[in-house]
Amino acid sequence: MTKEQPSPLIDYQKLVNVIYYNENFNFVGVALQENSTDQKIRWRYAAGNQGERFRKIVLRPGIGIAGLVIRTGKPYWDNYVANKNYADYMYRPITKIEKLTAVAAVPIFSNKASLVTGVLLGGYRGDHVVNKFTVYLLQNYLSGAATSDHHWR
Repeated sequence: MTKEQPSPLIDYQKLVNVIYYNENFNFVGVALQENSTDQKIRWRYAAGNQGERFRKIVLRPGIGIAGLVIRTGKPYWDNYVANKNYADYMYRPITKIEKLTAVAAVPIFSNKASLVTGVLLGGYRGDHVVNKFTVYLLQNYLSGAATSDHHWR
């Protein structure tokens, strides 16, 4: 564990694996913001990934889905990410690399200061729809993990 990486109180790899195997997402990932001065955001944990390219994505607050969720502290969902391109209002590298068509993402808050330190994202590669229930589902898993309730669904 380096100084730049947040100290994980949650086993994020276990969390993404549990969600991936219990739900019908094609991709589940966690991006975390580093504690460095430039506050880089990197995708650290994933299940259902098509390779390791997602690990090379480096974002900052406000850029990409993870950056937007970290900056606003609000959930995000979109059913038409495959129709967006690089010139759109928000660059979405994770959707391009993982070939996702619909995604939902929720903020991960630190226990200490209620600051957003990361993002939990679930996505689909086919004709699936995300909505408020998808966001609720992800938040529910995250709440269970944060309270050490390892009886996730």
